[in-house]
Order: sequence, then C-alpha cells, then structure tokens
Amino acid sequence: MNHFLSAPVTDTQRQRDALLGALVGLARSTVNEPKTEDTDRVLTSGLRLAADPDASEDALRRMYSIVETEKHRVAPNCATCTMRCGNTDNYDLARLWAAPEDIRALKLRLLAAVFRLAQGRPDARAQEVIDQALFVLAEDWDEELLAPVVKRAEDCCAG
Repeated sequence: MNHFLSAPVTDTQRQRDALLGALVGLARSTVNEPKTEDTDRVLTSGLRLAADPDASEDALRRMYSIVETEKHRVAPNCATCTMRCGNTDNYDLARLWAAPEDIRALKLRLLAAVFRLAQGRPDARAQEVIDQALFVLAEDWDEELLAPVVKRAEDCCAG
C-alpha cells in the first residue's frame, strides 16, 4: 500500500485527495454518459500522478483541472443542473479517512490496486475494474459488499 495515503496534513496531500475525489467524480459521470476518446487516458494519467509520492502540489492541481474539464465534457449539463442528483459529484476523501477502520483498510487496498492497474496501459478488463473501483470508493458499502470488489481489483493486478 502507498505509505503516503493517509489523512492529509499538508497542502500537497490535500491536493492529492482533491485529485482523487475528482477522478471518482469523472468515473461516476461515465455511468450515465458516454466516455469521450480521452476519458480513459485522463483517468489513468490522473491515477498515475496521484500514486506518485513525489508529485508536486502544482502538478496535482493542474491534473485536477484536466480531470474537471474532462468530466464536464462527459457530462456537460451537470455543471449547470438545477436539479442536482449528485451522481457526478467529486468524492470527499474526508469520508474515507473518517470511515471505520475495516472499511478504510478495504478502500485503501482498492486504491492501491487501482494505482497498480493504472501504471501500464490498462486493457479493457483492467479499465472496467478501474472504473468500477473508483465508483465504489464513493459508496457507503459494508465489508460484505466491498470485499468482492477489492478482490476483483487485486486479482486483476495479479493477472
């Protein structure tokens, strides 16, 4: 597991959390809207940067902007919607850090698997696992629902 993934105390860590939250929002936006030709590349690039413990705050901020732009390309009406459903909202990682220890541990394992999957050029199966995992991060699932998703992601990493 990435040792830098912990409740943020620095501006860079807060920006990493914001980027991860935006990546979750982008992945969730593709549930009801079609991806663009750039969506998967933006997701994997953002995950690679978020997984880099040496990423600068500025680099994380720039990638956050790219992710937000892509989310608005995928779901252009969500930004101005007056009947907000919340489906494309960015995930607030404060929810992860405040989660019960067992749930937090499972979600951190899920994030670690997603980071590993994003390091290469994910094939269609790996990209589907990445999309599902990012979607699930924002869900308030118990261990019983979360564990199979974590297992699937970890199994995908193993080949």
